[in-house]
Amino acid sequence: MAARRLLGVAAFALAALVLTSLLGCGGGSPSQHGGEETVAEGALRTALAREGGRFISLVAPSFLEEARREMPGTEDGELGGVLIAGFLEGIPFVEIKNASYQVEVQGDEAVVHVWGVFLDAGGGEVNIPEPQALRIPLIREGGRWYLDLLDL
Repeated sequence: MAARRLLGVAAFALAALVLTSLLGCGGGSPSQHGGEETVAEGALRTALAREGGRFISLVAPSFLEEARREMPGTEDGELGGVLIAGFLEGIPFVEIKNASYQVEVQGDEAVVHVWGVFLDAGGGEVNIPEPQALRIPLIREGGRWYLDLLDL
């Protein structure tokens, strides 16, 4: 049983590594700040796909620690689902068609602005112009960028 769990964790880590490297190759403009943009795009795509277990891997560990204290015994997928609901609140689309990203970094905090063409639940295009770009806040913890859900 422990060996199977360890194998599952290793497979998840490998899949996360592959996903992280591939997400930076999608649509949108190139950026000097690949790490920040990759985390923001990955969070957006993972949330839109309702992949709660993967979504929480992109959330700041300090925030997750507090969330787990508030919701003890909650499975990762369920906790991720709750966090996704808050993250997607007010986002008028369900799919990314052609997005652009702009990164602003200040120390251990960053904001990724996202605009472009998206699709709503009926497949219709939703255009978000740059002046109305979505704001995705990030924080660096332990040398890595994560979603800063306290700054939404």
